[in-house]
Amino acid sequence: MEYRVINWELRPNPNRPEEKSIGLITFNRPEHLNAVDVRLRVELDILLDEIRHQSHIKAVIITGAGRGFSAGGDLKSEAGPLGAGEEDFDMGNFGPYKELAHYFFNDLRHSVLQRCFRKLEDLAPITIAAINGPAVGIGLELCTLCDLRFASDRAKLGEVAVPAGFLPESGGSRNLPKLVGIGKALEMILTGKIVDAAEAERIGLVDRVIPHDKLLDEAFAFAGQVASAPYLSVRYAKQLVKFYWNQNRTDEGWRRELEAIMEITRTKDCQEGIRAFLEKRKPEFRGPYYDNPPYET
Repeated sequence: MEYRVINWELRPNPNRPEEKSIGLITFNRPEHLNAVDVRLRVELDILLDEIRHQSHIKAVIITGAGRGFSAGGDLKSEAGPLGAGEEDFDMGNFGPYKELAHYFFNDLRHSVLQRCFRKLEDLAPITIAAINGPAVGIGLELCTLCDLRFASDRAKLGEVAVPAGFLPESGGSRNLPKLVGIGKALEMILTGKIVDAAEAERIGLVDRVIPHDKLLDEAFAFAGQVASAPYLSVRYAKQLVKFYWNQNRTDEGWRRELEAIMEITRTKDCQEGIRAFLEKRKPEFRGPYYDNPPYET
């Protein structure tokens, strides 16, 4: 596949220039703050398949082009099929199946995302999120799926799904509490609170804060150190640490996340959240009583 919104490079180990063993994934939608649209999901899903079949890759660094890591899901591309766009969205001549097709393709985009993020979490090489700016929503959840998180001193992180009418759908509800504790995780999830790099390091959300212009250099230096260590020792060390870390990861958990987001994206609160974001205003959520409220309006 031709990668259009992801840049993929295989770079030498700084400690062994003759050995190309460190991968660099760069989300490349800088004009949209690297928001995760449909194509980016598909490209990342395919790329992760490519990586997991290359045993010489020992570490993978993920970052974003431009001024940020990722603004999360691309609500502009999501608005149309959910009925939250400015016009009646037309995906083609589906005739009487039009509404059903909208639901199907919305469900599909979330299924692809979850499948892709499961592959990332299970990737054999060490994964490092080099957070070069804002990482919110799906962008933050992706970071929590990586083994380590190195943040630029310009980074800002937040779980903004709930205030936007969604919910964490890709392991965020599972991983964020383990990193920062249940109370802090619920505060971030329920309110959409954004934390800067210093606070993120203090609460355990990121492992290092690095001057912005040295972020990738330090990430590659660490990746080179890991890539120079004994191959099987590193692989099994990660495998065992993740085995214990993932004790509460179940197929039922993934299924519940997927079913929840599919139901939520059919609601008028979700439509309102998208419209409010696109119109740059405060949302007015009234669910579940939009049509038949049990009180006077």
